[in-house]
Amino acid sequence: MRVCLIPLKIEPRNPAVNLSHVERRLAEIGRQRPDLICLPECAFTGYLYQEADLQKFAEPIPGPTTAAMSRLARANGCYLCFGMLERAKEGVYSSAVLFDKGGEIALVHRKISEQPPLAAGNRVQAVDTEIGRWSLLVCGDLFDDDIKDQLGETQAELLLLPLARSFDGKSPDLERWLSEERQAYADEVQKARMTTLLVNLLEDSSLPQASFGGAMIISAEGEILAESAHGSDEVLIFDLLPTQRRSR
Repeated sequence: MRVCLIPLKIEPRNPAVNLSHVERRLAEIGRQRPDLICLPECAFTGYLYQEADLQKFAEPIPGPTTAAMSRLARANGCYLCFGMLERAKEGVYSSAVLFDKGGEIALVHRKISEQPPLAAGNRVQAVDTEIGRWSLLVCGDLFDDDIKDQLGETQAELLLLPLARSFDGKSPDLERWLSEERQAYADEVQKARMTTLLVNLLEDSSLPQASFGGAMIISAEGEILAESAHGSDEVLIFDLLPTQRRSR
């Protein structure tokens, strides 16, 4: 199973430009013939939390963004996962969407570990594919033990985790990443007992609390199998062996 993680560099609040960027990146990696492509949390807008931004940029699922991504999943003949701001009756969620190879929505996860004014989801689900049983979480969900318990109940063997993670102050910060957070993610994946694909948003470092990019693949045992550079939009392509894409 060939996976492709794209730590997308975006322009916050510019979904049209960011969608065009996605289209270009997918065209570049299409020759690699990935089975699954993962993009970050809030991939088309950046992680927004001001009420005016949420009202302006959130979309329903299905909606215009999911229609565009459905076409890209079909065109590339692969599973396609990404995060977006989802508008629903009860509020706006930071959600992750998974399309199958035919461009149909296979799974939607609403981030549970979330704060107002964003709404919080309340359940973890999984979907069976011809490659295995997969589940979705978003960013901080990984660090909540109750959510990891729900994840375990799904009996999924692979977790997809879009992120929009940033540091206060300097971000990216390679020293902090290496000394603190890199291993923290590996430890949480080990607790989840499920092979995990993490892919983070990348924003201009001159912005306050800029998301710092990078991607990692971590085994169910907490071993970092592959990673791309912190602070970069370097694409991570990796062939997961059957023994590597399973839970413990």
